[in-house]
Amino acid sequence: MARRRKIYDFGFDPEQSPHHFAVVVDRSGTVSFIERFVWETDAIEPTVHEPRPKAVLDEYRWGRIAELAAEIFNQRLRRAGLKPGVWKGETLLAPHFGKELTLLAWSVEDADPTLIPNMIANWAGLAPEERWWLYTTINATISHPQHGKDRGWRKAIKIAFAENPVDEMRPSGLLADGHITEERPLPAPRRRAPSKRQQPEPSQSTLPLE
Repeated sequence: MARRRKIYDFGFDPEQSPHHFAVVVDRSGTVSFIERFVWETDAIEPTVHEPRPKAVLDEYRWGRIAELAAEIFNQRLRRAGLKPGVWKGETLLAPHFGKELTLLAWSVEDADPTLIPNMIANWAGLAPEERWWLYTTINATISHPQHGKDRGWRKAIKIAFAENPVDEMRPSGLLADGHITEERPLPAPRRRAPSKRQQPEPSQSTLPLE
């Protein structure tokens, strides 16, 4: 009988890859988002990839996003036939979920509380592939969760999520650089009506049918 593989929390399967994200809540309620490249059973093996902190949220902002994020992730887990996850002191996530959640954390960190509902709705309105692309783009420009909050793509995503109506976020105009785009038909050319001085000569297309 085949051994059943153990899936942790939000879809993390260490047998598939040790790469995962962790959401860690400390005693003060501060929430850290960490990317890890080693699973606990591989900790004795030397590695050049140290854990990388990605974002930090206070208890209030984490409380604003946690429920909806879990709901969206669990819908996808159920469709894949996997057990839904719940948040706890340390929660493990598959890399794709970790990237999406970190993107949301970047958008709401230090945000005006009145803007958070719009930010959450705009994040939820994106396809997973769009969230992955945005995460990758922003991640390439930062080295520490506390550095560069108000510069470049990290600042741009805050503005986009806060101000853009949900209906305008998909397909995302942020991904128009040859990634995910929507093809729109070109308008039909407008025909000029013939002037009275130059009436068209009869042709096969204008002769009456017998």
